Amino acid sequence: MIAEECKKLRQQLEELALARERERVHDQLEQRRCELGEVRDLLLAVTNSLKALSARTGLVGDLDPAKCLDRVRKIRDSLSDDPLNITQGRQFTDMRRAFEKFATDGRACAETTWAQFMPRARPTVDTNQLAQAEQQNDFKAIALRLKNLARSAEQLARTPPVNEERFAEIESTWDNIREMMAELPDVADDPVVQAFLKAANSSGGAAIELLTEEVRAWLQENNIADRYRITTM
Repeated sequence: MIAEECKKLRQQLEELALARERERVHDQLEQRRCELGEVRDLLLAVTNSLKALSARTGLVGDLDPAKCLDRVRKIRDSLSDDPLNITQGRQFTDMRRAFEKFATDGRACAETTWAQFMPRARPTVDTNQLAQAEQQNDFKAIALRLKNLARSAEQLARTPPVNEERFAEIESTWDNIREMMAELPDVADDPVVQAFLKAANSSGGAAIELLTEEVRAWLQENNIADRYRITTM
């Protein structure tokens, strides 16, 4: 009788130990699942931004995914031998850290690229032209709308666009600004200067040939020589 009770107790203890082990493995797998989700979201945020930027300009810097790919290869080899290896050892941690480092470098790349691209791509709202338009009844309303839209555009473009949709929204706002600026009275009487300003505020920028000595002098006289986008090709 005592032997039977001891045997039954031992079986219960073994079942309890097995249940606890299963619960431990479950908790570790769940933790890994959450960590993978966080890394995935991190990488998607960075790569979506970089993809949108690279469609319009060259990325600044040299992003290297080699370490990430190497860590993925190693953990795949390990998991092919035993899937539960993901719950132990340093391989998963090393892979996560490699991806986190890539995401950090990717954000820095996006910020640097945007800081160089955005000032050249956005339209330049001439404050003098805007002030003159506000004093004229025929242009006061559009000048006010343009001022508000320019503020909105500045907020939108404060940080790199997170994806293609946000980039398209920024570009659409810039196009609306250009259209509204074209409706304002010319800030310069010289048709040569007018042609330059119109081209410089277009999405493609002004060709270098339009930057004549006459235009240079006008820009310097009005202290706005560094505000406009010039293209050499």
